[in-house]
Amino acid sequence: MLCGLPRCPILERIRAQPRILSSERVEGETPPSVLVGDRGYPKVWVGPTISLTSLDLPEDPSKWINRPLSYLVSRFSSQIYARFKLDVRRAEDPKLEEIKWAIMSEMPVEMEARLRSRPQPKIVFDGLLAPIGPSAPADRIKLVGEPKIPTSLEKIAYDKDLRASEAVIELYRQRVDVYTISKSFSLGSFGTRGKRKIVPTRWAITAVDSLVGDWLHHKIVLMPIYGDKVLLYTSSYEGNRYFVIIAPGPYFLEIVEAWLPRGLWTPSTSSVYISVNREHARRGLEYMDGGHYAMRLAVLERLYEMKRQASVLAIREIGPEYYSPVGVWQVREGMRKALRSTPLRFEEMNQALKHISRELRFDLDPTLRSLEILKHLNRWVSLEGYL
Repeated sequence: MLCGLPRCPILERIRAQPRILSSERVEGETPPSVLVGDRGYPKVWVGPTISLTSLDLPEDPSKWINRPLSYLVSRFSSQIYARFKLDVRRAEDPKLEEIKWAIMSEMPVEMEARLRSRPQPKIVFDGLLAPIGPSAPADRIKLVGEPKIPTSLEKIAYDKDLRASEAVIELYRQRVDVYTISKSFSLGSFGTRGKRKIVPTRWAITAVDSLVGDWLHHKIVLMPIYGDKVLLYTSSYEGNRYFVIIAPGPYFLEIVEAWLPRGLWTPSTSSVYISVNREHARRGLEYMDGGHYAMRLAVLERLYEMKRQASVLAIREIGPEYYSPVGVWQVREGMRKALRSTPLRFEEMNQALKHISRELRFDLDPTLRSLEILKHLNRWVSLEGYL
């Protein structure tokens, strides 16, 4: 415990790993879950994760956000990652076919893998991807059970005249969740004939968030401007705290992430690491960050439900209690949880900011001086205010 964290992230992961298997043959259910690596691109590792125990929680991150961090670390780290190497241009390789259908399933489905060696523990801390359990190269991966595939997903997977970006939007419009979409997108299940490609999981997650977010953004900037009270939404999850202010004004989004001292990536005992990103009505985010795209998607979904464009400030504070990252889904669902909560209402933006400042565990004032949202709102005057 010399790191100062409340729990040792390495020991937590080691304890969650299953005991060394006595056989190179693995049988179990995939949640369904798949991982496509990016190391060695364009030849990458591809494969499903297989659970050796009965799954008591569906592959639905909206349910995961209500479970403790220790449970999720154990859940992810105890699954076997059976993998093989494949060129990303071989999205229609026969070895991939059964995995594609398994991953489209709405329910866990039985799979069998014959491994070349016994699985080896793997401990990697990644802010975008979920923890990975023991892994081993596989000679054969076979679908044993019968997958339950949504008709809309199966139809688009067979449609080879539809571009991948169009497939993503069409499925989202049909209420298929972004998690299911990104898994199939990663395995090259979408796209026109001869142009389908396997996409590393971390790239696929951000790509789907970006594509869906852009589609929502184009709709929102044509909607009426929100003109009611300033709304403040909040939520928290295992050291992550989310604050979202929706204020009257044309579309503008500013994102602040603050990593407190003694966290996994902030070993200093005193300094806070702060990053800021923003999006204007006609410009994209200033730089690519998977967590920021996830936060942006949640905000745009809420504005789309409101049928209004608005000016938004989103703050994520990450404390040392978040001792082991479990994936960018936590950011997306943390934001969604906040935006589903009952908001506090304020007459002025400054009142909402003062309330947040009292709640945060770091000094917000220096960051506020560098933010653009207050300048943006000062430049905007409604017709009512002008009169």
